[in-house]
Amino acid sequence: MNLAQYFAGCLKALGPEKDWAKYFNLTENGFRQSFLTIPLSLPFFYICAAAIHKQHVDLLQSQADFEGQLPTLIQPIYFVLVFLFYGISFFAIAYFLGKAFEKDESFRSWVIVRHWSFFFMALIAGGLFGLSYMGIVSFAAILPIAFLLYLGTLAVDIRLAQKIAGFEWGAAILAGCMITALGLMVILIGVTQLGG
Repeated sequence: MNLAQYFAGCLKALGPEKDWAKYFNLTENGFRQSFLTIPLSLPFFYICAAAIHKQHVDLLQSQADFEGQLPTLIQPIYFVLVFLFYGISFFAIAYFLGKAFEKDESFRSWVIVRHWSFFFMALIAGGLFGLSYMGIVSFAAILPIAFLLYLGTLAVDIRLAQKIAGFEWGAAILAGCMITALGLMVILIGVTQLGG
């Protein structure tokens, strides 16, 4: 696994270049390996959750009139379960859309590139929130960047659906919105049910 090569490939896939495919292993084995990005992304997402939780607790404790119970961070085992469902949600919706729009030939490439793209986005987000958690950079300073990164996930899904999967723009926008909505729904339901 050459992470630098995959990162370069992700940038190529998101840009106008057409030579993105040579940066990835698009075989069946490469397809299976791309699913490793889900557990590999887990620590970075947990860092994000821990930093947001810490900021929430700090804000509550700074209120002179606060007398309630401080919120607890979702337990690691529950977090893993929610995150695995979140990771699998993309594959489920991509499979459904691939069949509905007859994108069988590009399905494997789409999944591979998307998995790696989101791994690198998780790595960047984890790094930013990690700096905040350690107190190196203020939460307020990283929040706008993190927000743009979050909004960027929709743009990435739309672009990959268009360029890698071969959807027309309208269908690519629909695919990106469906993927983002399903992922957010999984997170919200999972956190509410398992962490509540």
